[in-house]
Order: sequence, then structure tokens, then C-alpha cells
Amino acid sequence: MAHDVFISYSNKDKKSADAVCSVLEQNEIRCWIAPRDITPGTPFAEGIIDGIKGSKVFILIYSDHTNHSSQVIKEVDRAVHHGIAIIPLRLEDAPMSKQLEYYVSDVHWLDAMTPPLEKHIKRLSEVVKLLLTIDTVDNNNVRAAFGEEVTDK
Repeated sequence: MAHDVFISYSNKDKKSADAVCSVLEQNEIRCWIAPRDITPGTPFAEGIIDGIKGSKVFILIYSDHTNHSSQVIKEVDRAVHHGIAIIPLRLEDAPMSKQLEYYVSDVHWLDAMTPPLEKHIKRLSEVVKLLLTIDTVDNNNVRAAFGEEVTDK
């Protein structure tokens, strides 16, 4: 099945990741999320790579748990490597690990720290829909979708 978005999360944030997936899919945005979308019998890492490479947008569910998930850090690395636009959805005000800072320090965050989470997911859905209308999506497009000034580095 084709998909638009890869959702990366620590297993400790599964409830939030599932909520993001549900709302996005209700808004006709096709999501890839583990373990649901890994084909049975397929090696886990292969499924993850296929999911990332088949996406236009990579959503990082960010919390302090994310900093300690080696799996999430590997997924972010692969998204950056393949030039996938990254949108971190920040669930809490936690300092970023050096590894994640290396990959996403220049990417615009969507803060989702104040309840209700659904309000922030709705905004995320609007931004993703806008990004999906663009042929090639990069992090400058993400910043522009959030209304930030875009400058080349």
C-alpha cells in the first residue's frame, strides 16, 4: 500500500503515535507506522527502510523517550539520508540528545505540549496536506508551511 507519511516514535509514546496516525488517516493522509505496516515475514529493518523511502514526509513524535530510542535515531538518520522532509511533533519540553540535535536542529517543530493533543494533530494534518501538494518536499517547504521565513544555508 502506498503511503504519504512515515511516523517515527518511541514505543513509550505509542498512544500518541497511534492518535496521530488515526487523525491523519481520517483526513485521507496515508500513514506508515510500525509494527502495523511491516509485512509479516519481512525483516524488521527492511520494512522500516521501505517505509521511510516510500514517504514524502517523516513525522517524529518527540519526547524525552525519543532521545533514548536507538531505533528512532536510526530512522531519523535514514530519513535525512533519503532527503525526506521531517516534522517533529514535540510532546514535552525535553532537551534534545546530541544525536537527534545533529539531524533535526534546523527543522521547524510543531509544539503539542498543551492539551488537547488532537488540536495539534489537526494543525499537523493541515500542514501535511499542504506539503503533499508539492512535487518535491524538503525542510524549506516545512518551514514555509509553518509560515517561517526560508533562507538557504
